[in-house]
Amino acid sequence: MKPTTLSIIQILKDFGFDVILFIAGLAGGIVVLNRSNKLTRIQKFSTVLSGGLTANYLTPLVAEWLNLSDKTLYGLAFILGYGGLKFVEIFYISFHNKFSTSKITKSETDE
Repeated sequence: MKPTTLSIIQILKDFGFDVILFIAGLAGGIVVLNRSNKLTRIQKFSTVLSGGLTANYLTPLVAEWLNLSDKTLYGLAFILGYGGLKFVEIFYISFHNKFSTSKITKSETDE
């Protein structure tokens, strides 16, 4: 028995992979390629793939964090795909600042 396309998409969603968000992120990654002609083929592939993966996994998180509606997800996925790893860096810094080491150090010194 062959698996249907619908069941494959459902399996991907069960693993946290949203095909539509990924494609929107890929599109954003492709647009980035127009900015630089100095990239090798591997770098171009990595740029597009990281755009798709960034969009896939960060779009729901950023949408929840900013209280955005479901109607904005695809545009947000495109923007995150366009920014790629730069958005991951910004998100990481923001997350790190929220739980800075000074809070941990302060609580450790109180003991």
